[in-house]
Amino acid sequence: MNNLQTIKETMSSLQIAEITGREHNAVMRSIRNMEDAWEKINGCKFALVEYTDAKGERRPCYQLSKTECLYIATKFNDEARARLVLRWEELETERQVNTFRVPSSFKEALLLAAHQQEQIEEQHKQIECMSSEIVSMKKKTDYLEIILASKETMTITQIAQDYGMSAKAFNKLLSDFRIQYKVNRQWILYAPYISQGYVHSTTFNVDHKDGSSSVALNTEWRQKGRIFLYEKLKQNNILPLIER
Repeated sequence: MNNLQTIKETMSSLQIAEITGREHNAVMRSIRNMEDAWEKINGCKFALVEYTDAKGERRPCYQLSKTECLYIATKFNDEARARLVLRWEELETERQVNTFRVPSSFKEALLLAAHQQEQIEEQHKQIECMSSEIVSMKKKTDYLEIILASKETMTITQIAQDYGMSAKAFNKLLSDFRIQYKVNRQWILYAPYISQGYVHSTTFNVDHKDGSSSVALNTEWRQKGRIFLYEKLKQNNILPLIER
């Protein structure tokens, strides 16, 4: 990495790999996978440059700005993302120290202090914004991990509790979104979802007041179905309690 030219306020994919503890090929792949979306929104591609490896061969790598780095880091795990954020903070602190100029007058000292305060406030805003995004991503990860950790089917009552709702209200919500409808007192999925393996039917005994009994069917949700409900409801700004 010593032969990589240092460019102001940028970081190479090779440096990102070293900081985050990831393979350079994996970092390059992540960057390529996210480039189309970045170009669509930002109007430009990531800067592709070259470096000389230990064998003296020229190889490609990306040179990214801070904003581009933090965008790519959204695909990293929490630890790798934190390492990259802290490294950028270190670089900015070092740059401020290296460019510090002793004021020659009281007026310059006041202006310098005001400028530094503005920089500090801006950094705090950026950190708060990043923290909110990380917390949001962590909440989503937590809820999906809870779902995937369970291998059992779930009743609608159990799933509804994740959203702070009753089974009746939750069933109506799914009906309003045309996910399910009722047939002979059992909730059935609409055609687009019925073959996806989201649910299965179980039988249970019903005791009647006259002493007779009968068998009824109940719909239970598989974990695949719970994830489907999570994504579908999130599109309509309906989140489980753990993400609020």
